[in-house]
Amino acid sequence: MARTWTDWAKCAGAMLCLAAGTGILGQSVAELEQRAARGDADAEFRLGVEYAAGRDGPADMAQALAWYRRAAAQGNVNAMYNLGVAYRNGLGVKRDDAEAVKWYRRAAEPGHPEARFALGVAYATGRGVKQDLSKAVYWFRKEEERTGNSLTEVFLGEMYTNAEGVAKDDAEAMRWYGKAAAEENVVAEYRLAEGYLMGTGLKADAAQAAGWFRKAAEQGASPAQYQLGLMYESGEGVEQSYVQAYFWLALAAGREPASGAREQMANERDRASTHLTAELMAETDVQVKGWKEQGTGNRE
Repeated sequence: MARTWTDWAKCAGAMLCLAAGTGILGQSVAELEQRAARGDADAEFRLGVEYAAGRDGPADMAQALAWYRRAAAQGNVNAMYNLGVAYRNGLGVKRDDAEAVKWYRRAAEPGHPEARFALGVAYATGRGVKQDLSKAVYWFRKEEERTGNSLTEVFLGEMYTNAEGVAKDDAEAMRWYGKAAAEENVVAEYRLAEGYLMGTGLKADAAQAAGWFRKAAEQGASPAQYQLGLMYESGEGVEQSYVQAYFWLALAAGREPASGAREQMANERDRASTHLTAELMAETDVQVKGWKEQGTGNRE
C-alpha cells in the first residue's frame, strides 16, 4: 500500500475511456445518419461512437470528433465527455489538458458522473487546471452521489485521512472506506482493517480488523497477508495458529517485490516456521504453492 492516492488518481486519469452511452443501439451507420440529418443529438453522439470504434469500417477519429461536436452543441453530455477524453489522451487531436478540462466541466455541471470524476482527478493532480484539492473533493463527492464509485470513495477516504482539501476527520475517512470496502475494493478493505486495528476513526476491534485483513489478503494484497499472518502468530483477533501465520506470511513474502518490507516479511515467516515440524511446514508450503497457482481464494 506504498503508493499514494494521488498516484492512483494520475493512473485513473490516464485510463478514462470514451463513453459508449445508451439508447439507439443496434442501428446501422446509415440509419443513424438519417436521424442525425434531422438533428437528433443522440444519433449524432452514436455516430461518433461508431466511427471511433470502427464498427462499420476503419476507425475514423476525425469523423467521430465531428459528430461529437455536433452532439455537444445540442447539449449531449456524453459527447462533451468524449471530447474531454479525446483531448486528454490525444485521440484524433493534439493533446490539450486545459481543453479536456473545459469539456469535462461542461459535461460535469449537468450531472455526467464520469465527467465529474474526471474533473475531480484534474483538480487533484493539477493537470489542465490549477491544483485545488478542495475542488477535487467537491467533484468527487458530486460524482459519488450518482454512482457509488468505490475508487472515488477511496480517494475521499484518503483525503479525509491526510487532511487534503478537507479538515482531517478519521471517522469520515472510515465511513468512505467502509462504503468502498462493501464493494470489495481491496485498498478500502485494508484501510478499514487498519482503522479497526489501531482504533483510528473506529472503535478498536481486533476481530473486525482480522476479518477485513483477510478479505484484502484473499484478493492478493501482500500487506494484508502480512498483517493477518502477524495476527495469527500472536492470536490477536483470531485463534492463535502458527500454521496459519506461516501460510499468510509465506504468501506475503512471496508476493512483495524485493525491498526492506519483503525482508521483514521473510523474517517473520521464518520465525513462525520455527514452531512447525518439518512435515507440517512442507504440507503448508504445498498449500501456499496451490494458493499462488489459483491466484486468490478462501483460506480457512
